[in-house]
Amino acid sequence: MRHHVKMVLVALVVLLLVSACAAPPPPQAGAPASGEEQSAATTEGPQPGGTLIIGKSTEAVGLDPHLVTARSSFEVIAQVYNQLVDLDEDYLPIPELAESWENPDDLTFIFHLRPDVKFHNGRTLVAEDVKFSFERIQDPAVASPWSSQLELIERIETPDERTVIFHLSQPFGAFLSTIASTWAAIVPPEEVEANGDLQRVMVGTGPFMLEEYVEETRTVLRANPDYFEGAPLLDGITYLIIPDEAARLAALRTGEIHMSALSNAASAGLAARSEGVSVASQQTTDYYLLGLNTQRAPFDDVRVRQALSLAIDRQAIVDSVFFGEGLVTGPIVPTLGKWSVPPEELPFYQPDVEQAKALLAEAGYPDGFETTITASPRFPEFTSIALVIQNQLKQIGVTATLDQVEWGTFIQKWRDRDFDTFVSYNGSGNDPDRALYPMLHTGGSVNAFQFSDPEIDRMLEEARTTVDQEERIRLYHELAQAIARQAPLIFLNTRTEYVALRDNVRDFHLSPVDTYRSLKQVWLAP
Repeated sequence: MRHHVKMVLVALVVLLLVSACAAPPPPQAGAPASGEEQSAATTEGPQPGGTLIIGKSTEAVGLDPHLVTARSSFEVIAQVYNQLVDLDEDYLPIPELAESWENPDDLTFIFHLRPDVKFHNGRTLVAEDVKFSFERIQDPAVASPWSSQLELIERIETPDERTVIFHLSQPFGAFLSTIASTWAAIVPPEEVEANGDLQRVMVGTGPFMLEEYVEETRTVLRANPDYFEGAPLLDGITYLIIPDEAARLAALRTGEIHMSALSNAASAGLAARSEGVSVASQQTTDYYLLGLNTQRAPFDDVRVRQALSLAIDRQAIVDSVFFGEGLVTGPIVPTLGKWSVPPEELPFYQPDVEQAKALLAEAGYPDGFETTITASPRFPEFTSIALVIQNQLKQIGVTATLDQVEWGTFIQKWRDRDFDTFVSYNGSGNDPDRALYPMLHTGGSVNAFQFSDPEIDRMLEEARTTVDQEERIRLYHELAQAIARQAPLIFLNTRTEYVALRDNVRDFHLSPVDTYRSLKQVWLAP
């Protein structure tokens, strides 16, 4: 019977993804684009010049790195700004604006800035810019969604123009990973003062500078000739907003654009068989989720949340919506490696309809209940996931109505916490503290679920303030178990990134954290 239900769901989603019917198999996650293979095979070296044109499905929600959370914003922001430190492929900190640092004790970090960094307005970066940027994120009046990530910074000193000293109130095991995030960009105070915020202007220190921003149409960046690591090879980057995926694929085939992210394996398969187009793919640290409003009945009852976790077959979603591309995930994604707990070891993760019904009855809902699932068609996979979940919940008597809204409305509902449930995806970043603390701590700056549990708070705080790496891993494994029992949201599966490229795009690489930082190395073959 269960197999039959799965097959019905598969058919339903395949019908929704019409283009998938004739699509060849998608590229395997982690596979390089054929353009990269060509790059390795060719004898020509990197060449300067040309403008990379990117087809983008969604406009940036804003351009201020301290105020936004959307990936569509960080794709652009990452080209314009820098942080004090960056992370290498093994998530280890490496210099960026800081050329070196010291950590004399668990509560002190001393950074020494590079001497050759200039903002795009021509002014040299100084230590006061770093102090201003972090204090701006911490300022309650600014209402940065990232403020809770910096709660342990007690004060910042700038003894001279090139030295910044962070004093922490408690040890912070993820401090360097945290300040390596794109949202921790260093901005010039005078531009904030002149503009109020940086939502429509960008003045950073990065390899590209903002030349033009026409909302919902295009964003034009040009190369920064004074970039401290040397000017990029490209003359510039132009982002064109093309919401329709079929239109972006057509533009790729004709050469109107050079690259574009694709939403699913079906589109990736279609792109991969187009002449002159290849597809790069990568499992990311992003994950899809069913968000629950834990302050609204019936989701304020943990038994209801546990019942939903048992009723949802996550692997069926991976198979039917993503054609098997993606990994079922718990609270910490498997792409973060040793931090993750295998889903089969988590409570309420193995589908069990009868146990789910029993929990609903115990909670006072023996006949189920009615609810809504909010999703935006801007991301077609959100709707597909919602439809599969809608069908799976019928098995336990829950009638879920799909509430499809435009992307701007979806964002506003998320901000207002005006939903029963919603389908979206989150980024885990580079550390479990980044993934969990702001999302699940009471009053956390991106706690859209309004979840609050004293024991989870205590565990999050203990893990955050532990420095020993092995002990941190043990604590986060315990946290994953506790979060799975509370089920404040339903973690579903990891997101596979697909990027289609014209075959003259060279040296483009994806990373699991993926903010397209490699664009500063990209070049266009003649």
